[in-house]
Amino acid sequence: MSEPFAPGGAASGVLVVDPAPAARSQLKHSLEACGWRVWTAADAPSALHLYAARRAEIGAVVVDLHLPGLQGARVLAELGSMCPALVRVATSGDLPGRATAAFRRLSALPLFEKPVRVEDVDHLLRRSLSPE
Repeated sequence: MSEPFAPGGAASGVLVVDPAPAARSQLKHSLEACGWRVWTAADAPSALHLYAARRAEIGAVVVDLHLPGLQGARVLAELGSMCPALVRVATSGDLPGRATAAFRRLSALPLFEKPVRVEDVDHLLRRSLSPE
């Protein structure tokens, strides 16, 4: 696994938002094994509340596009409004789906197919949150 990430004073925590408990837990533990500090949320209201409470510690979010209620794309947009420098990443287990296709047309944010390869997410986060 990678060395623990120690950015130069930047928020280095990751918020994982996924309605599926197994997927949420797997990504949390995998990112922690890479050295990240990780918080999780199962839905949009919890994610927005948690980010507001921990925004000084959270530098990135990984959000499933298919959240119940408020869709993941909307959560990513709201979080981006709260902090434009926040690294935002989307995941989806339904890449051929209409919602995912619309997201790709309207957004330049990274999108990872589930099951997510933690190495790819870790690499993107390290590159994006590096103080260089």
